[in-house]
Amino acid sequence: MFIYGNAKARFTLIEYGDLECPYCKEAYPQVKQLIDLHEALNWQWHHLPLPMHGEAAQQEARLVTCAGWLGGDPVFWQAVEAVYQHSRSNGAGLAVPIDQLGLQPAVSLQHLQACIQDNTTVRRVVAEQTATAVQKQIDATPTFELRDNRSGRTIRLPSLLDDAGMLSAMDWLASQGGADAQQRQ
Repeated sequence: MFIYGNAKARFTLIEYGDLECPYCKEAYPQVKQLIDLHEALNWQWHHLPLPMHGEAAQQEARLVTCAGWLGGDPVFWQAVEAVYQHSRSNGAGLAVPIDQLGLQPAVSLQHLQACIQDNTTVRRVVAEQTATAVQKQIDATPTFELRDNRSGRTIRLPSLLDDAGMLSAMDWLASQGGADAQQRQ
């Protein structure tokens, strides 16, 4: 899974997201700013392409995953940002071809296209992440969880929290030890 921010952060904000979701697109700059402000917090993406967004959501999930596999975490997040910048949302797909997303020279266009179309492992990863979300009864995007990487405890957040709210959630999770938190694997 791809991480944005400090890989050794105490806390991880896990986003269950759909790249065709207009609400995820709207939340993206807020989450990025939150992570950039806090060294103790990183961001982990978890694919949940919603059925109503069809093949466009599936293809974009494969696109960013392939970009990450070919170029590492920074290229994954560059691809997420590029998709959001060029997505028409709600299942309408990208407004530009893949070669205009600005991912070269970080990744070869030929390798990226081959990965998106033919890589069964990438398809399996997207399917497994979707199945995990369904198992956790997550059916809306974006959905956020906050994990304390020391204790392994995780809480589901009611929404994307502002800076003060996130700090409070982190403090609560650390000090309470997540006594009332749902343990998530």
